[in-house]
Amino acid sequence: MNADPEEVVRDYLDAVGGLDLDALADTFADEVVMDLPYAPPGFPRRVEGKADVTAFFGGLPAIITPLRFHDYRLDTLADDPGSIVAHYASDARILATDRPYRNSYVSRFQVRGGAITWFAEYFDPITLVEALGGTVTMPGQEVPT
Repeated sequence: MNADPEEVVRDYLDAVGGLDLDALADTFADEVVMDLPYAPPGFPRRVEGKADVTAFFGGLPAIITPLRFHDYRLDTLADDPGSIVAHYASDARILATDRPYRNSYVSRFQVRGGAITWFAEYFDPITLVEALGGTVTMPGQEVPT
């Protein structure tokens, strides 16, 4: 297990980006908590525990091609070397729609004892909904037919 918090986060991003579930599980503490504050309906907003967080990611290969995360920028908080803010992007396809899924993310990680204990991922839910085949319209807009 890697003890450097930034490397742990890189390992996580590489594992999720490649949908490598074994490598992904290795980045999590047993008590890990995942928050997805902007998740659209049908997706959980919070998942707790290594088994359940890993199982959440285990469902992704049936929905999406590898996310191929790229353009990592990791910033460590000055007063807490285990707190990392990560910026990155994805480039994948949704299997059911064959639509591209390209999103930008900002995530915050807590790494303790060489493992992720908590993280929150912020992404554009509209990009996800549209890639899944849904639409989002502003009030007063006509829905295209």
